Amino acid sequence: MRWGLIALAAIAVVSAGLVGCAAIRLPAVALDPTLGPAAPPPLLGAFGQDPPISTTMEWETRRAPLLHAAFEREVYGPYPPNAAPARVLSRDEISYAPLADVARIEQWSVAVGPADAPPHFNMVVVLPRDATGPVPLVIMENFCGNRAAMADAPDEIAGPLTEVLWACDAPWAYPLIETVFGRYINGPPYEDILARGYGLAMFYAGDVVADEAVGAREGLARLYGDDAENTGAVAVWAWLYSQAYDVLAADPRVDARRVAVWGHSRNGKAALYAAARDPRIAAVIAHQSGRGGASLSRSDEGESIAEMMEAFPWWFPPAFADAPRDPAMDQHQLLALIAPRPVLLGNGARDAWSDPHGAWQAARAATPAYELYGAQGLAQEDMRTPNLEADLAYYTRPGLHGVTAQDWRVFLDFLDAHLKTR
Repeated sequence: MRWGLIALAAIAVVSAGLVGCAAIRLPAVALDPTLGPAAPPPLLGAFGQDPPISTTMEWETRRAPLLHAAFEREVYGPYPPNAAPARVLSRDEISYAPLADVARIEQWSVAVGPADAPPHFNMVVVLPRDATGPVPLVIMENFCGNRAAMADAPDEIAGPLTEVLWACDAPWAYPLIETVFGRYINGPPYEDILARGYGLAMFYAGDVVADEAVGAREGLARLYGDDAENTGAVAVWAWLYSQAYDVLAADPRVDARRVAVWGHSRNGKAALYAAARDPRIAAVIAHQSGRGGASLSRSDEGESIAEMMEAFPWWFPPAFADAPRDPAMDQHQLLALIAPRPVLLGNGARDAWSDPHGAWQAARAATPAYELYGAQGLAQEDMRTPNLEADLAYYTRPGLHGVTAQDWRVFLDFLDAHLKTR
């Protein structure tokens, strides 16, 4: 019993270090779609001085610009100013035995930001070896860097350029981490993705702005100068999805019309904001993105804004914690800014911290934007069984905060339903 308790304590400590959760809550969520926060204001109703919306033209020319400005001002902060176009500094082919028969693997060094002293990130690009034309592709950000995301990674794969979470540098802890967070918490199922005909581009956003207090301040100052206090790391991590898209879309092996972004937890927050800001992104999968992601800020379930900002004050600008909540604003409007493009929101039945009810209510409230375009918004009766054919889908599987084989089967089925029909 004593050693069992010690093992559980070790798992909890390692787990908190990896995903940065201020707490891990184990009780099951009551997956009742009638529960959760009060519905936010009607999406197409009046917003401040802007009258109700009834057409896509009114949405795009009047409402969307107001919402973009509000999210930048009150939640995420601005993207880096005066940034030069992203450019590939080097591109090296990588020999990786586990995928040698099915994939071509390259490592790209990508410079972003100011032209005079740009930071850069290292991106691993994995493409199906047997592809006969441009392939659809998934861009994903990882937690621990590319080396940790590839089992037995070759020496050529660069390590993180900034400090990573301590658990990332503890290989002894990986079995514990995967026990809690699933087999694919560090890296995706490459073979499954390739077998479906998709390419993959993967990088660690902390190469540019680290996911810890000191490194984040330094990274933000490098990109924003004196304005660094008015933004947060999530805005930069979102911007990096688009920077990756810029260089990938220029490669003839990639179908630029069918590029999706994927993110889990804090990276899910960034993926949603990236898709809202960048209409070139064809689809987004945000798994357990929680507060500041898909879940409504007005919800009192799960992690609060105050708890998140106390634990990770560099993620968002101080205004997100300090300013009174605008009752006319919430995260359903962020989802609506992605419409009519496909969005899948993933959840865990024992991941109360990420507030599955708040994400469900946000998806319901965003549905009118999809219907405005003639697309299908949330079209399912319960929180467990997703309608993957719908353009706005919601999925819950058993278990905790993490990424499992079941998750990836659903993710790929969703992408098949939307990207392979184009």
